[in-house]
Amino acid sequence: MSNTAISEGPQASALKASVWKAFSSSLRANVLAEIGVQTLRVSGTIVLARILHPSDFGIYKALFVVATIAILFTEGGLPDALIQRKEISPAHEATAWWLSLGLVSVISGSLYFVAPYIASAMRMPALTFDIRLLCIPILLEGLSSIPNARLRRKLKFSDLALADVFAEITFLAVALALIAGNYARYSLAGGLAARYGVHAVTVWSRDTYIPKSLPSIAAARDLTRFSVTAMAASLAITCASNADYILVGRLLGSEALGIYTIAWDVLKFVSARVHRIATRVLFPAFSRLQDHDDELSRAYVRLLGLLARIVLPITLMAVVAAPEMVTGIYGPQWIAAAMPVRLLALGMALFGLREGIGTIYYAKGHPAIDIYLNGGRFLLIIVIVAGLSRFGLPAVAAGVSVLEGFVGVIGITIASRLIHLNIWRLLVNSMPKVAYLMVLFLPVMILAKLLVLHLGASGPQALVIIVIPTGLAFLMVNRPLLRQIIS
Repeated sequence: MSNTAISEGPQASALKASVWKAFSSSLRANVLAEIGVQTLRVSGTIVLARILHPSDFGIYKALFVVATIAILFTEGGLPDALIQRKEISPAHEATAWWLSLGLVSVISGSLYFVAPYIASAMRMPALTFDIRLLCIPILLEGLSSIPNARLRRKLKFSDLALADVFAEITFLAVALALIAGNYARYSLAGGLAARYGVHAVTVWSRDTYIPKSLPSIAAARDLTRFSVTAMAASLAITCASNADYILVGRLLGSEALGIYTIAWDVLKFVSARVHRIATRVLFPAFSRLQDHDDELSRAYVRLLGLLARIVLPITLMAVVAAPEMVTGIYGPQWIAAAMPVRLLALGMALFGLREGIGTIYYAKGHPAIDIYLNGGRFLLIIVIVAGLSRFGLPAVAAGVSVLEGFVGVIGITIASRLIHLNIWRLLVNSMPKVAYLMVLFLPVMILAKLLVLHLGASGPQALVIIVIPTGLAFLMVNRPLLRQIIS
């Protein structure tokens, strides 16, 4: 089939219409769920950050990285293989479930025994108990991966959105309950364990899949052709995305890791929300259009333009108002995170624009690109963080920022070539509205910052003075886009 075939004939038109109708419905479900989840998460993080110490968040981040890698191995790339295939049979689903059962049993059991060694390597003895606490929730989360993939393949994201909301409510409730019971040290680990467990159970309740047949060698062979590469690519992404956290915690301590984590959270908040709202829906949608580069190109141009209009202005605001954002949201004890926020912003601007390129690699059947791209990123992060750690956290933040920006440019270029999209066309079609936005947004933001300095305001008061006028400018320029999203 040619690349333009999707615009020719009633059958191709019907395919295009059905895909984007399902995509819009799923996107709406994700938007509503993300609003609920982030309302809970942001308010909960603010409360917890004002109660707990930066070192508590440092230990939590190390625990979260360990759990993320463990869950990645329990899945083994099988969910991605099910989603990417044009057609799947009951044998494929049954085989994926049995393989998943074996993987999750081995990984969760092994994690219990290696917990002391991980804690020793990180120089965080408290991690031993925390990791073991997560073994059962990780087992449940791994077992729910195939039902999760079935829901994603069918674009039933409303069910997954429900699981996300329930999981976040549980995390906050358990964390606060443990703090109230004088178990603050275990609040974040206990909340994380509860989040994984409730998420897994909710997904299972929405798709109670149990195989009716034993695994098939032929089906396993079909799945592993893609799943092994997909898992390696996901592992490369996960390691590259978390190597700096691990090294900062190992070389600079849990308090520095807590500050570094909050700095990244401030910057990644918007792009991460866009990723959860849109790009996880893009993979199954793009997989249906994997033979039609013209449609993928148009979709990617629109996606990049959307990301740029959201990520770039907010990243710029983080640079100008970093002290006000950090202290106004998390409290004065986090002021040390303001400098890393500013230094990481350059890399974040391009990092945020990379969201969605992985869906193109996977939909086109080339997940190995992520292995090479993120494998190189992983090695460079090790060199940069290890080499600059002697100069302190600001030097590490500056080095990581430059690297992330470079990788962002390379990733976007590769994705464009894969779908035969001219990079000049990509920029011409996606950036003009961004330039118009910045012409209005930047002066308003600078004037608001000068007003804060003139009044001598600080903390939440200063944050309000900056956010209200810049937020209104952002909304006014993006009115057509917001109307389209709401509709």
